[in-house]
Amino acid sequence: MPLIHDPDQVQDFYTRAARLELCLANFCTSNPYTTEAIVRSSFEFARDHGTPPAPIMVSATGHYPTEPQLPVYTGLNSAALGMRALVDDLEMLLSEESPYCDVPVMLHLDHGQPGADEDLFEAAIGRYATVMYDASALSLEDNFRATRTFVKRMRGRILVEGAVAEVGQASALEVGEADEPLTTPEAAGRFLEETGVFLIVPDLGTEHRATYAVAHYDGARAREIAARVGVKMVLHGSSSLPDAVLGRLSSDGVAKVNVWTTFERIGGQAVARHVLAELGNMLPLSELETLREAGILGPKLFVAEYVSSHFGGAIGPKLSGLRETGRREVWSRAVVERMTFYLEHFGYARWT
Repeated sequence: MPLIHDPDQVQDFYTRAARLELCLANFCTSNPYTTEAIVRSSFEFARDHGTPPAPIMVSATGHYPTEPQLPVYTGLNSAALGMRALVDDLEMLLSEESPYCDVPVMLHLDHGQPGADEDLFEAAIGRYATVMYDASALSLEDNFRATRTFVKRMRGRILVEGAVAEVGQASALEVGEADEPLTTPEAAGRFLEETGVFLIVPDLGTEHRATYAVAHYDGARAREIAARVGVKMVLHGSSSLPDAVLGRLSSDGVAKVNVWTTFERIGGQAVARHVLAELGNMLPLSELETLREAGILGPKLFVAEYVSSHFGGAIGPKLSGLRETGRREVWSRAVVERMTFYLEHFGYARWT
């Protein structure tokens, strides 16, 4: 299935999802492995639940200073080439020869920066379903004016998501703290009406880049905003949420949920556990003995019975432990499992 970018078709998907009380998943990527994991998760979820594949968003940032993703998508440090590589990867994954050919995929440019991402905004036309125009670093009135101008420029070509407020960044010092007041229903309604954006990003208490659940999500505020604007909200910073909150987001009026940090955490930790289990098949005995002498490794790794059961009877580098494909599959399994967990909680089993 070709990438979905026609504004009318995109709006139809959002309308159908809202009717089914389904939050659309916006999974971010910064490399080809994550891109394939996103499409694979939608495919496997639909197969396992006996439903048609539901639309899923593949998202990446350009020159967003907090977390630039397209520049690191390849080793070329170019957002433009990263965007091209991402589109090419998806077109291959969705081609007729692929098992994922029936998965409806919409591309999203996240946290598009005024000025810095001008080339990406234009390159997204005809390929991307939506772009986020992030002028939240400006004063509220300047944000209104800049976003309104951008929406007029893009009208009829691509749908625009706008940021009413800047969502905070998680850090050890910010746990439990709120840097700014939450978005009010009045501010959200005025922003939507005066700018003409398709979707809005309010501050509901979540935090970007959280590696564990730290933030307080204010569902009551979300429902107040939804009563004013309808199902038009995008939730950023969802990796900071406890799992128990995920299933109620659609009833709170959230149309789409952005997720990224948790995949980096879960995938990275899975690879770390895999490497630790395979150390005797990856490093020479002399290096492992040096690590033992330094107190980094314990004695169990060198016990004959352990060496026999885990390292084929001898410590030392082996292709079975060194192949990158092994680490990739460990990472992919962990990430896809978490992605399908989100799809379950976002209501994807209701898609018809």
